Amino acid sequence: MKTLVAKSKALKLAGRWDIDFHLSPEGIVKFPKDIVVPVSQVAQVSKSKRDPTRRPDEPFQYIDIASVDVTTGAIQNPQDLTGKEAPSRARKVVRAYDIIISTCRPTRGAIAVVPEALHGHICSTGFSVIRCRANVNPFYLHFVLRLDSTLEQFRKWGTGSSYPAILDEDVEKTRVPVPAADVQDRIARIVHAATIERDRAIAAANDRWRKAINGTVVALQTKALTADPVTPGTGAVTTAEIAARIATLPLVVEDAAWLRKKMGSSSRTPTGASSH
Repeated sequence: MKTLVAKSKALKLAGRWDIDFHLSPEGIVKFPKDIVVPVSQVAQVSKSKRDPTRRPDEPFQYIDIASVDVTTGAIQNPQDLTGKEAPSRARKVVRAYDIIISTCRPTRGAIAVVPEALHGHICSTGFSVIRCRANVNPFYLHFVLRLDSTLEQFRKWGTGSSYPAILDEDVEKTRVPVPAADVQDRIARIVHAATIERDRAIAAANDRWRKAINGTVVALQTKALTADPVTPGTGAVTTAEIAARIATLPLVVEDAAWLRKKMGSSSRTPTGASSH
């Protein structure tokens, strides 16, 4: 069980009484102390805003939280809008190599580096926008902001139950490991290379999948379909396999009630079904 001894004055100043908020984060202490710094030392929050509705016919690209791939932390499919189509949250201006951090449900890791193609465009006010200081690699900072040790701190700062949220100030005080510039560059290159390799592997797999689907359609149209073995361990696929699997599954409550009614009995519960 976690315990905490604290003065009431300190609790009142923090405005938080939950123990998790006041306990020290565990993940960040695994890094050397001499490289751990608050985000405010390596980046500054950008407050630049623009109201696109003032130019209703001017097109712009809008980055909302759904535009960020939480698996890789990359911006995908920003929306092409005109000023008159802009939602009320489309206000924050981003520059190339800024880092955007979703402040709503921040532990999902919706954190991305703004590419040059989106320089000068707009993101949602649901992001904290930070800009790296001199000698800080934005791709390295993006990497450490998505680490579990960082997301743990975001969880601690978050307020709200259904949709926990953090503030710019919470981002600034979050501690991250930041080594020398040359080490940052090396790590950025390693992560970039791994991401490219992942993207290529996914593209190749998708290409094989599309060819298999298209080939099957043509074979079905020409009645030239030949049976191919299914990779072992991929589950029930054929009609016979599916029927065999269904026979082994327990009845759900609704099915049991229906079966009792059909059998004209309300006292017996079929094997495998719950009686409540």
